[in-house]
Amino acid sequence: MIRLRVFIAIIFLAIPYTKLFADAVSEPSSIILCQSCHGYQFQGNKDLNAPALAGLSQWYSYRQLLNYKNGIRGTNPEDILGQTMRLSILNISDAELNALAAYISKIASQKQEISIKGDVGTGKFVFEHCMSCHGEFGEGDKTIGAPRLTGQSDWYLYQQLINFQKGIRGQHPNDLYGRQMKDMADMFNDQMLKDVINYITVTNMSINDD
Repeated sequence: MIRLRVFIAIIFLAIPYTKLFADAVSEPSSIILCQSCHGYQFQGNKDLNAPALAGLSQWYSYRQLLNYKNGIRGTNPEDILGQTMRLSILNISDAELNALAAYISKIASQKQEISIKGDVGTGKFVFEHCMSCHGEFGEGDKTIGAPRLTGQSDWYLYQQLINFQKGIRGQHPNDLYGRQMKDMADMFNDQMLKDVINYITVTNMSINDD
């Protein structure tokens, strides 16, 4: 009877460790490469110009990783950061990239620091042009390929909008979604872009506080 109890106890004690081991095995092998720039929790690192990735939908992250790998993104001579990103994943298999996207999508996003100032009222007006694709709260819409905006670093959102305006991003003939974003970004001046980014960031903070 004593031996039976000990055996049962060992089984129950082993369950958590087995689960941890399974989680460790399922973790993509290239995850450390991503964390070296984007942070351990993928919260982003402004000093390295690495945006927050935590909480991004798997389908969107995977699409962007493939865009980098296939030269749809990160090949413009002016896109130094994009070129760096492309080179870092160029030799990673598609299956591993998909595993990375899946892993990152399960990590909760963190509240981002506000670094871009703007007029929230004007930002709300501009965001009305974004809602049809990105959703009322910037939550994104998979059915039309629009990513979530909330939880992203405001400086990165601004940088990408400028890239769209300058044709650094969204010019590749196979980048359908990028061309759509370029047309939208061209509608607004620099201050209005800052206004809408500030609105998105503030709105995201209020949602997280609920």
